[in-house]
Amino acid sequence: MFSFIRFLKHITLSAWKNATPIQAALITAILLAIIVILIISVVQVIVPFTYIAI
Repeated sequence: MFSFIRFLKHITLSAWKNATPIQAALITAILLAIIVILIISVVQVIVPFTYIAI
């Protein structure tokens, strides 16, 4: 888990160092959108199982 977070941090910092500001902002926005979608998907999978377990 921590290696994944470190990987995302590396991608973000590399984008901000090696790209134009608009490109870096676009890459960062896309990464944030992917993370939000991932969190929503995980919650949608976990919540029904908690109701079944109760």
